[in-house]
Amino acid sequence: MIDRKDLIKAGAHWGHLKSRWCPRMAPYIWGLKDRVHLIDVSKTAHQVEVAAEFLRNLTAEGKTILWVGTKASAQEAVKNAAHKLEMPYVSHRWVGGTLSNYPQVKKSVTRLLHFEDILDRAADFPLYTKKDLSIIQKNVNRREKTVGGIRKMTWPIGAVVLVDVNEEGSALKEAQLMGIPIVGIVDTNGDPSRVDFVIPANDDTPSSVNLIVGYLADAALQGKEVAATKKIEKRERSEAERSIEEKDLSPADILALAMEEEAAALGKKGASKSGKADYADAKLGGAPARTGQRPGRAPLKRPVNK
Repeated sequence: MIDRKDLIKAGAHWGHLKSRWCPRMAPYIWGLKDRVHLIDVSKTAHQVEVAAEFLRNLTAEGKTILWVGTKASAQEAVKNAAHKLEMPYVSHRWVGGTLSNYPQVKKSVTRLLHFEDILDRAADFPLYTKKDLSIIQKNVNRREKTVGGIRKMTWPIGAVVLVDVNEEGSALKEAQLMGIPIVGIVDTNGDPSRVDFVIPANDDTPSSVNLIVGYLADAALQGKEVAATKKIEKRERSEAERSIEEKDLSPADILALAMEEEAAALGKKGASKSGKADYADAKLGGAPARTGQRPGRAPLKRPVNK
């Protein structure tokens, strides 16, 4: 479990002014100092551990986590966590439809990859002038900020990690619409009822965000290592079973089995070709026409000399 002293040292216990609080955060508030709410770090540590266990199990199953944090205090933490796990992230601006209309957003990703390919092979395209390449570079820089982090995003998304649910309202609504579990850092001015795994903490201080997001990323990395180990063990088990089966067979049986597999593959290939030919014949209106016949019509009759 994360150390409470580290949370206090990072300033995770500081909330917002009493006048800006959300009453639904009352169970997570410890007290008040100088009209500023203080968060109960014992509950923060417990909730962080619950969320970390959830993410660990997700990555152990091979699922993807989307990390979202567009405010200044969360951008670096989100990038570092995503790069460590090789997972998608959004750190500049949430593009509407990233979850609910991804096929449309993917067009921007494709455009970004196209522009990057042009810049990488600029020497092979002498028709592009320096001005053209400068415009393309500007497009790449702009798209890199918005969709650069989701260029390798794969579905299904196992969970979405949000820093500040108020700032990431659009991402929160889309995740709810798609039925994706949400792990969110919620300050005293946020609504925890919309989040599946609530982490009550200060979301405005970089040290607090870095500590919590880093802990979640380490837990997800452990699950990812477990998934990789399971994959290796499964492959080794299948190879061992295959080797045992081959040992039980004689060389003649192995050769015969290989020939049967090859014959079956050729049979499938021939069947697909004959099926295409039958379809073409049916499309033309019957059997292939002989010389002097028109496909799909009665044969031509030659006049009889009397």
